[in-house]
Amino acid sequence: MNQNVSINLQDLTEKKRTQSKGAILAWTIFFTGILYYCFAYLLRVYPSIMEPQLLSHFHITAGSFGILTSFYYFAYAPMQLPVGVSVDRIGPRKSLLAACCISLLGAFIFASSQNYALALVGRFLVGFGAAFAYVTALKLATVWLPRRYFATATGAVTGSGMIAAILTDLYLTHIVKATSYHDALYFPLIAGCILLVLIFAIVRDKPKNTDTVSTATSEEAHALSYRQLFQYLLVIGKSPQMWIIGLVGSLLYLPSSVFLDLWAIPYLERVFHLSPHDAAMGVSIMLVGWILSSFATGALSDLLGNRKMPLVIAAFGAAITSTFILYVPNIPIQALYILLFMLGVFCGPHPLCFTLSKENYRQKISGTAIAFANFIIMMGGFIFQPVVGKVLDWTWSGLIENGIRIYTPENYMVALSVIPIGLLFAGILSLGIKDTYHRAVDHK
Repeated sequence: MNQNVSINLQDLTEKKRTQSKGAILAWTIFFTGILYYCFAYLLRVYPSIMEPQLLSHFHITAGSFGILTSFYYFAYAPMQLPVGVSVDRIGPRKSLLAACCISLLGAFIFASSQNYALALVGRFLVGFGAAFAYVTALKLATVWLPRRYFATATGAVTGSGMIAAILTDLYLTHIVKATSYHDALYFPLIAGCILLVLIFAIVRDKPKNTDTVSTATSEEAHALSYRQLFQYLLVIGKSPQMWIIGLVGSLLYLPSSVFLDLWAIPYLERVFHLSPHDAAMGVSIMLVGWILSSFATGALSDLLGNRKMPLVIAAFGAAITSTFILYVPNIPIQALYILLFMLGVFCGPHPLCFTLSKENYRQKISGTAIAFANFIIMMGGFIFQPVVGKVLDWTWSGLIENGIRIYTPENYMVALSVIPIGLLFAGILSLGIKDTYHRAVDHK
Protein backbone atom coordinates (compact mmCIF):
# COMPACT_ATOMS: atom_id res chain seq x y z
CA MET A 1 0.00 0.00 0.00
CA ASN A 2 2.73 2.45 1.02
CA GLN A 3 4.70 1.40 -2.06
CA ASN A 4 1.74 2.21 -4.32
CA VAL A 5 1.32 5.63 -2.69
CA SER A 6 5.04 6.29 -3.16
CA ILE A 7 4.84 5.32 -6.85
CA ASN A 8 1.79 7.55 -7.34
CA LEU A 9 3.55 10.47 -5.68
CA GLN A 10 6.58 9.92 -7.90
CA ASP A 11 4.35 9.83 -10.99
CA LEU A 12 2.55 12.99 -9.86
CA THR A 13 5.86 14.76 -9.21
CA GLU A 14 7.21 13.70 -12.58
CA LYS A 15 4.01 14.86 -14.30
CA LYS A 16 4.21 18.27 -12.61
CA ARG A 17 7.87 18.55 -13.57
CA THR A 18 7.02 17.74 -17.19
CA GLN A 19 4.16 20.26 -17.20
CA SER A 20 6.44 22.89 -15.70
CA LYS A 21 9.08 22.29 -18.39
CA GLY A 22 6.37 22.42 -21.04
CA ALA A 23 5.06 25.74 -19.69
CA ILE A 24 8.58 27.25 -19.63
CA LEU A 25 9.15 26.10 -23.21
CA ALA A 26 5.78 27.48 -24.34
CA TRP A 27 6.39 30.93 -22.85
CA THR A 28 9.98 30.97 -24.15
CA ILE A 29 8.75 30.29 -27.68
CA PHE A 30 6.07 32.96 -27.36
CA PHE A 31 8.54 35.55 -26.05
CA THR A 32 10.82 34.79 -28.99
CA GLY A 33 7.90 35.73 -31.21
CA ILE A 34 7.52 38.95 -29.20
CA LEU A 35 11.21 39.69 -29.76
CA TYR A 36 10.64 39.56 -33.51
CA TYR A 37 7.73 42.01 -33.16
CA CYS A 38 10.07 44.30 -31.19
CA PHE A 39 12.62 43.95 -34.00
CA ALA A 40 9.94 44.93 -36.53
CA TYR A 41 9.16 48.03 -34.45
CA LEU A 42 12.86 48.92 -34.35
CA LEU A 43 13.02 48.66 -38.14
CA ARG A 44 9.97 50.89 -38.48
CA VAL A 45 11.17 53.83 -36.38
CA TYR A 46 14.97 53.96 -36.52
CA PRO A 47 15.34 56.16 -39.67
CA SER A 48 13.64 59.08 -37.85
CA ILE A 49 16.54 59.24 -35.39
CA MET A 50 19.03 60.10 -38.16
CA GLU A 51 16.81 62.19 -40.45
CA PRO A 52 19.36 65.01 -41.08
CA GLN A 53 22.14 62.52 -41.77
CA LEU A 54 19.99 60.53 -44.20
CA LEU A 55 18.92 63.71 -46.01
CA SER A 56 22.58 64.51 -46.54
CA HIS A 57 23.58 60.89 -47.28
CA PHE A 58 21.05 60.46 -50.12
CA HIS A 59 20.93 64.15 -51.12
CA ILE A 60 17.15 64.24 -50.75
CA THR A 61 14.45 66.57 -49.45
CA ALA A 62 11.84 66.01 -46.74
CA GLY A 63 9.34 64.83 -49.35
CA SER A 64 11.71 62.16 -50.63
CA PHE A 65 12.54 61.18 -47.05
CA GLY A 66 8.83 60.70 -46.34
CA ILE A 67 8.55 58.44 -49.39
CA LEU A 68 11.64 56.51 -48.28
CA THR A 69 10.25 55.72 -44.85
CA SER A 70 6.74 55.06 -46.16
CA PHE A 71 8.02 52.26 -48.39
CA TYR A 72 8.00 50.20 -45.19
CA TYR A 73 4.20 50.56 -45.15
CA PHE A 74 3.99 50.00 -48.91
CA ALA A 75 4.82 46.36 -48.21
CA TYR A 76 3.62 46.10 -44.60
CA ALA A 77 0.03 47.32 -45.09
CA PRO A 78 -1.17 45.11 -47.98
CA MET A 79 0.64 42.09 -46.54
CA GLN A 80 -1.66 42.23 -43.49
CA LEU A 81 -4.40 40.64 -45.63
CA PRO A 82 -2.67 37.40 -46.79
CA VAL A 83 -0.14 36.98 -43.98
CA GLY A 84 -2.52 35.08 -41.68
CA VAL A 85 -3.22 32.51 -44.37
CA SER A 86 0.49 32.21 -45.11
CA VAL A 87 1.42 31.63 -41.46
CA ASP A 88 -1.30 28.97 -41.16
CA ARG A 89 0.00 27.19 -44.24
CA ILE A 90 3.78 27.18 -43.65
CA GLY A 91 3.79 27.43 -39.84
CA PRO A 92 5.13 30.11 -37.49
CA ARG A 93 8.70 28.76 -37.39
CA LYS A 94 9.29 28.91 -41.14
CA SER A 95 7.36 32.19 -41.32
CA LEU A 96 9.62 33.87 -38.75
CA LEU A 97 12.82 32.47 -40.27
CA ALA A 98 11.87 33.62 -43.77
CA ALA A 99 10.56 36.99 -42.56
CA CYS A 100 13.70 37.66 -40.50
CA CYS A 101 15.95 36.83 -43.47
CA ILE A 102 13.95 39.16 -45.74
CA SER A 103 14.08 41.98 -43.16
CA LEU A 104 17.83 41.50 -42.69
CA LEU A 105 18.39 41.65 -46.43
CA GLY A 106 16.34 44.84 -46.60
CA ALA A 107 18.19 46.38 -43.64
CA PHE A 108 21.55 45.52 -45.22
CA ILE A 109 20.55 47.08 -48.56
CA PHE A 110 19.27 50.19 -46.78
CA ALA A 111 22.38 50.56 -44.62
CA SER A 112 24.94 49.96 -47.37
CA SER A 113 23.26 51.78 -50.26
CA GLN A 114 24.46 55.08 -51.64
CA ASN A 115 21.61 55.09 -54.14
CA TYR A 116 18.16 56.39 -53.19
CA ALA A 117 16.26 53.97 -55.46
CA LEU A 118 18.12 51.00 -53.97
CA ALA A 119 17.37 52.28 -50.46
CA LEU A 120 13.67 52.25 -51.38
CA VAL A 121 14.01 48.57 -52.26
CA GLY A 122 15.64 47.99 -48.87
CA ARG A 123 12.79 49.67 -46.99
CA PHE A 124 10.23 47.68 -49.00
CA LEU A 125 11.92 44.39 -48.04
CA VAL A 126 12.12 45.50 -44.41
CA GLY A 127 8.37 46.18 -44.39
CA PHE A 128 7.64 42.88 -46.14
CA GLY A 129 9.51 40.89 -43.50
CA ALA A 130 8.10 42.94 -40.62
CA ALA A 131 4.54 42.29 -41.82
CA PHE A 132 4.68 38.77 -40.37
CA ALA A 133 5.62 39.90 -36.85
CA TYR A 134 2.29 40.61 -35.13
CA VAL A 135 0.27 37.80 -36.66
CA THR A 136 2.98 35.20 -36.08
CA ALA A 137 3.43 36.21 -32.43
CA LEU A 138 -0.31 35.80 -31.86
CA LYS A 139 -0.25 32.48 -33.74
CA LEU A 140 2.42 31.22 -31.33
CA ALA A 141 0.26 32.38 -28.41
CA THR A 142 -2.74 30.53 -29.87
CA VAL A 143 -0.80 27.30 -30.37
CA TRP A 144 1.41 27.21 -27.30
CA LEU A 145 -0.40 29.05 -24.50
CA PRO A 146 -3.61 28.16 -22.65
CA ARG A 147 -6.56 30.00 -24.12
CA ARG A 148 -7.21 31.97 -20.93
CA TYR A 149 -3.90 33.81 -21.49
CA PHE A 150 -4.63 34.99 -25.03
CA ALA A 151 -5.86 38.49 -24.07
CA THR A 152 -2.78 38.90 -21.85
CA ALA A 153 -0.59 37.73 -24.71
CA THR A 154 -2.13 40.24 -27.11
CA GLY A 155 -1.47 43.10 -24.70
CA ALA A 156 2.07 41.86 -24.12
CA VAL A 157 2.84 41.87 -27.84
CA THR A 158 1.47 45.40 -28.39
CA GLY A 159 3.09 46.85 -25.27
CA SER A 160 6.45 45.20 -25.95
CA GLY A 161 6.56 46.71 -29.43
CA MET A 162 6.13 50.22 -28.04
CA ILE A 163 8.71 49.57 -25.33
CA ALA A 164 11.07 48.54 -28.13
CA ALA A 165 10.35 51.88 -29.83
CA ILE A 166 11.29 53.72 -26.61
CA LEU A 167 14.57 51.83 -26.26
CA THR A 168 15.32 52.32 -29.95
CA ASP A 169 14.89 56.09 -29.71
CA LEU A 170 17.01 56.42 -26.57
CA TYR A 171 19.79 53.97 -27.48
CA LEU A 172 20.24 54.85 -31.15
CA THR A 173 20.10 58.58 -30.35
CA HIS A 174 23.04 57.94 -28.03
CA ILE A 175 24.83 55.90 -30.71
CA VAL A 176 24.41 58.64 -33.34
CA LYS A 177 25.74 61.25 -30.91
CA ALA A 178 28.60 59.13 -29.50
CA THR A 179 29.88 57.54 -32.71
CA SER A 180 28.18 58.06 -36.08
CA TYR A 181 24.92 57.41 -37.85
CA HIS A 182 26.63 54.59 -39.81
CA ASP A 183 26.84 52.55 -36.60
CA ALA A 184 23.14 53.18 -35.97
CA LEU A 185 22.32 52.09 -39.52
CA TYR A 186 24.05 48.75 -39.02
CA PHE A 187 22.72 48.11 -35.50
CA PRO A 188 19.53 46.39 -36.77
CA LEU A 189 21.69 43.92 -38.69
CA ILE A 190 23.48 42.84 -35.52
CA ALA A 191 20.23 42.58 -33.56
CA GLY A 192 18.54 40.73 -36.42
CA CYS A 193 21.32 38.14 -36.80
CA ILE A 194 21.14 37.35 -33.07
CA LEU A 195 17.37 37.08 -33.32
CA LEU A 196 17.60 34.76 -36.34
CA VAL A 197 19.74 32.35 -34.31
CA LEU A 198 17.24 32.48 -31.42
CA ILE A 199 14.30 31.77 -33.75
CA PHE A 200 16.12 28.81 -35.30
CA ALA A 201 17.09 27.38 -31.90
CA ILE A 202 13.85 27.99 -29.96
CA VAL A 203 10.71 28.36 -32.07
CA ARG A 204 8.68 25.26 -32.92
CA ASP A 205 5.36 25.08 -34.75
CA LYS A 206 3.37 23.12 -32.17
CA PRO A 207 3.76 21.07 -28.97
CA LYS A 208 4.43 17.35 -29.27
CA ASN A 209 1.49 16.67 -26.98
CA THR A 210 -1.24 18.99 -28.26
CA ASP A 211 -3.69 17.63 -25.67
CA THR A 212 -1.93 19.55 -22.93
CA VAL A 213 -2.45 22.92 -24.55
CA SER A 214 -5.83 24.57 -24.64
CA THR A 215 -5.79 26.15 -28.07
CA ALA A 216 -8.51 27.58 -30.25
CA THR A 217 -11.59 25.69 -31.25
CA SER A 218 -11.57 23.61 -34.40
CA GLU A 219 -13.38 26.40 -36.21
CA GLU A 220 -10.77 28.96 -35.14
CA ALA A 221 -7.86 26.68 -35.95
CA HIS A 222 -9.15 25.89 -39.41
CA ALA A 223 -6.83 27.46 -41.95
CA LEU A 224 -8.42 29.55 -44.63
CA SER A 225 -7.51 29.19 -48.28
CA TYR A 226 -6.59 32.26 -50.31
CA ARG A 227 -9.86 31.82 -52.21
CA GLN A 228 -11.84 31.92 -48.95
CA LEU A 229 -9.85 34.97 -47.85
CA PHE A 230 -10.82 36.79 -51.04
CA GLN A 231 -14.48 35.84 -50.61
CA TYR A 232 -14.54 37.03 -47.00
CA LEU A 233 -12.81 40.28 -47.96
CA LEU A 234 -15.53 40.97 -50.53
CA VAL A 235 -18.18 40.53 -47.83
CA ILE A 236 -16.32 42.74 -45.34
CA GLY A 237 -15.47 45.37 -47.94
CA LYS A 238 -19.20 45.97 -48.57
CA SER A 239 -19.78 46.91 -44.93
CA PRO A 240 -19.88 50.69 -44.22
CA GLN A 241 -19.24 49.94 -40.54
CA MET A 242 -15.92 48.24 -41.32
CA TRP A 243 -14.77 51.23 -43.34
CA ILE A 244 -15.75 53.63 -40.56
CA ILE A 245 -13.95 51.49 -37.95
CA GLY A 246 -10.85 51.18 -40.14
CA LEU A 247 -10.72 54.91 -40.93
CA VAL A 248 -11.17 55.85 -37.26
CA GLY A 249 -8.35 53.48 -36.35
CA SER A 250 -6.11 54.82 -39.13
CA LEU A 251 -6.65 58.46 -38.19
CA LEU A 252 -6.30 57.77 -34.46
CA TYR A 253 -3.01 56.01 -35.27
CA LEU A 254 -1.59 59.03 -37.18
CA PRO A 255 0.26 60.35 -34.10
CA SER A 256 2.21 57.07 -34.21
CA SER A 257 2.56 56.32 -37.92
CA VAL A 258 3.31 59.93 -38.93
CA PHE A 259 4.58 61.69 -35.80
CA LEU A 260 6.31 59.11 -33.61
CA ASP A 261 7.60 56.92 -36.42
CA LEU A 262 9.08 59.75 -38.47
CA TRP A 263 8.73 63.46 -37.71
CA ALA A 264 8.57 63.69 -33.90
CA ILE A 265 12.29 63.92 -33.16
CA PRO A 266 13.17 66.47 -35.89
CA TYR A 267 10.03 68.45 -34.99
CA LEU A 268 10.89 68.61 -31.28
CA GLU A 269 14.51 69.47 -32.02
CA ARG A 270 13.79 72.29 -34.47
CA VAL A 271 10.56 73.78 -33.14
CA PHE A 272 11.16 73.47 -29.39
CA HIS A 273 14.98 73.48 -29.68
CA LEU A 274 15.35 70.29 -27.67
CA SER A 275 18.58 68.32 -27.67
CA PRO A 276 18.48 64.93 -29.41
CA HIS A 277 18.33 63.26 -25.99
CA ASP A 278 15.47 65.46 -24.75
CA ALA A 279 13.57 64.95 -28.02
CA ALA A 280 13.95 61.18 -27.70
CA MET A 281 12.77 61.48 -24.10
CA GLY A 282 9.65 63.32 -25.27
CA VAL A 283 8.89 60.54 -27.74
CA SER A 284 9.41 57.97 -24.99
CA ILE A 285 7.04 59.81 -22.65
CA MET A 286 4.34 59.84 -25.32
CA LEU A 287 4.86 56.11 -25.90
CA VAL A 288 4.56 55.42 -22.16
CA GLY A 289 1.19 57.18 -22.13
CA TRP A 290 0.14 55.16 -25.17
CA ILE A 291 1.20 51.85 -23.58
CA LEU A 292 -0.57 52.51 -20.27
CA SER A 293 -3.73 53.62 -22.06
CA SER A 294 -3.72 50.62 -24.41
CA PHE A 295 -3.61 48.19 -21.49
CA ALA A 296 -6.22 50.08 -19.45
CA THR A 297 -8.73 50.86 -22.19
CA GLY A 298 -9.66 47.26 -22.96
CA ALA A 299 -10.48 46.56 -19.33
CA LEU A 300 -12.33 49.89 -19.03
CA SER A 301 -14.35 49.09 -22.15
CA ASP A 302 -15.42 45.75 -20.66
CA LEU A 303 -16.20 47.40 -17.31
CA LEU A 304 -18.36 50.11 -18.92
CA GLY A 305 -19.87 47.71 -21.43
CA ASN A 306 -19.07 50.11 -24.26
CA ARG A 307 -16.61 50.03 -27.17
CA LYS A 308 -17.67 53.25 -28.92
CA MET A 309 -17.48 55.91 -26.21
CA PRO A 310 -13.75 55.46 -25.37
CA LEU A 311 -12.95 55.96 -29.07
CA VAL A 312 -15.11 59.11 -29.28
CA ILE A 313 -13.42 60.61 -26.19
CA ALA A 314 -9.98 59.50 -27.45
CA ALA A 315 -10.34 61.07 -30.90
CA PHE A 316 -11.61 64.47 -29.72
CA GLY A 317 -9.17 64.51 -26.79
CA ALA A 318 -6.23 63.71 -29.09
CA ALA A 319 -7.35 66.40 -31.56
CA ILE A 320 -7.38 69.05 -28.81
CA THR A 321 -4.06 67.94 -27.32
CA SER A 322 -2.25 67.80 -30.67
CA THR A 323 -3.59 71.28 -31.47
CA PHE A 324 -1.94 72.64 -28.30
CA ILE A 325 1.35 70.91 -29.19
CA LEU A 326 1.37 72.27 -32.74
CA TYR A 327 -0.02 75.76 -32.40
CA VAL A 328 0.82 77.06 -28.91
CA PRO A 329 4.28 78.67 -29.01
CA ASN A 330 7.03 78.58 -26.39
CA ILE A 331 5.64 75.72 -24.32
CA PRO A 332 7.96 74.94 -21.37
CA ILE A 333 9.58 71.53 -21.66
CA GLN A 334 7.77 70.13 -18.60
CA ALA A 335 4.38 71.21 -20.00
CA LEU A 336 5.37 69.85 -23.41
CA TYR A 337 6.16 66.45 -21.87
CA ILE A 338 2.78 66.44 -20.11
CA LEU A 339 1.00 67.23 -23.39
CA LEU A 340 2.93 64.48 -25.21
CA PHE A 341 2.00 62.02 -22.45
CA MET A 342 -1.67 63.03 -22.71
CA LEU A 343 -1.59 62.66 -26.50
CA GLY A 344 -0.31 59.12 -26.02
CA VAL A 345 -3.05 58.43 -23.47
CA PHE A 346 -5.77 59.69 -25.82
CA CYS A 347 -4.43 57.64 -28.75
CA GLY A 348 -4.06 54.47 -26.67
CA PRO A 349 -7.68 53.25 -27.17
CA HIS A 350 -7.15 52.71 -30.92
CA PRO A 351 -6.84 48.86 -30.48
CA LEU A 352 -10.58 48.91 -29.69
CA CYS A 353 -10.99 49.21 -33.47
CA PHE A 354 -9.69 45.63 -33.73
CA THR A 355 -12.19 44.56 -31.07
CA LEU A 356 -15.03 46.26 -32.93
CA SER A 357 -14.03 44.68 -36.24
CA LYS A 358 -13.81 41.25 -34.62
CA GLU A 359 -17.17 41.56 -32.88
CA ASN A 360 -18.95 42.62 -36.06
CA TYR A 361 -18.61 39.08 -37.40
CA ARG A 362 -18.85 35.49 -36.23
CA GLN A 363 -15.62 33.73 -35.29
CA LYS A 364 -15.17 32.12 -38.71
CA ILE A 365 -14.67 35.48 -40.44
CA SER A 366 -13.49 37.64 -37.52
CA GLY A 367 -9.79 37.05 -38.19
CA THR A 368 -10.18 38.34 -41.73
CA ALA A 369 -12.13 41.35 -40.37
CA ILE A 370 -9.21 42.18 -38.05
CA ALA A 371 -6.78 41.87 -40.98
CA PHE A 372 -8.97 44.21 -43.07
CA ALA A 373 -9.06 46.81 -40.28
CA ASN A 374 -5.30 46.54 -39.77
CA PHE A 375 -4.74 47.02 -43.50
CA ILE A 376 -6.68 50.32 -43.46
CA ILE A 377 -4.96 51.44 -40.25
CA MET A 378 -1.49 50.82 -41.64
CA MET A 379 -2.31 52.56 -44.92
CA GLY A 380 -2.39 55.80 -42.93
CA GLY A 381 1.38 55.74 -42.54
CA PHE A 382 1.89 54.90 -46.19
CA ILE A 383 -0.28 57.81 -47.35
CA PHE A 384 0.52 60.54 -44.83
CA GLN A 385 4.27 60.12 -44.24
CA PRO A 386 5.12 61.31 -47.76
CA VAL A 387 2.29 63.88 -47.65
CA VAL A 388 3.90 65.60 -44.65
CA GLY A 389 7.26 65.52 -46.39
CA LYS A 390 5.81 67.00 -49.59
CA VAL A 391 4.09 69.80 -47.67
CA LEU A 392 7.39 70.60 -45.93
CA ASP A 393 9.00 70.92 -49.37
CA TRP A 394 6.14 73.09 -50.73
CA THR A 395 6.35 75.50 -47.80
CA TRP A 396 10.17 75.51 -47.58
CA SER A 397 11.57 79.04 -47.39
CA GLY A 398 14.80 78.26 -49.27
CA LEU A 399 17.07 78.08 -46.20
CA ILE A 400 19.99 75.63 -46.58
CA GLU A 401 22.61 74.70 -43.99
CA ASN A 402 25.53 72.35 -44.74
CA GLY A 403 23.79 71.33 -47.94
CA ILE A 404 20.58 70.30 -46.13
CA ARG A 405 17.21 72.02 -46.35
CA ILE A 406 16.22 73.67 -43.07
CA TYR A 407 12.51 73.71 -42.30
CA THR A 408 11.07 76.39 -40.04
CA PRO A 409 8.56 75.91 -37.19
CA GLU A 410 5.92 77.38 -39.51
CA ASN A 411 6.73 74.72 -42.13
CA TYR A 412 6.20 71.97 -39.55
CA MET A 413 3.05 73.63 -38.24
CA VAL A 414 1.47 73.53 -41.71
CA ALA A 415 2.73 70.06 -42.67
CA LEU A 416 1.75 68.34 -39.42
CA SER A 417 -1.71 69.92 -39.45
CA VAL A 418 -2.87 66.64 -41.00
CA ILE A 419 -2.71 65.16 -37.47
CA PRO A 420 -5.22 67.37 -35.58
CA ILE A 421 -7.43 67.60 -38.69
CA GLY A 422 -7.35 63.83 -39.08
CA LEU A 423 -8.09 63.30 -35.38
CA LEU A 424 -11.02 65.70 -35.51
CA PHE A 425 -12.39 63.81 -38.52
CA ALA A 426 -11.85 60.55 -36.60
CA GLY A 427 -13.97 61.94 -33.75
CA ILE A 428 -16.79 62.84 -36.13
CA LEU A 429 -16.61 59.42 -37.82
CA SER A 430 -16.56 57.61 -34.46
CA LEU A 431 -20.01 59.01 -33.69
CA GLY A 432 -21.30 56.78 -36.50
CA ILE A 433 -19.85 53.56 -35.04
CA LYS A 434 -22.39 50.99 -33.90
CA ASP A 435 -21.32 49.55 -30.56
CA THR A 436 -20.67 45.80 -30.54
CA TYR A 437 -20.22 45.05 -26.81
CA HIS A 438 -23.63 43.45 -26.27
CA ARG A 439 -23.26 41.52 -29.52
CA ALA A 440 -19.98 40.08 -28.19
CA VAL A 441 -21.68 39.10 -24.93
CA ASP A 442 -24.52 37.44 -26.86
CA HIS A 443 -21.99 35.41 -28.86
CA LYS A 444 -20.31 34.01 -25.76
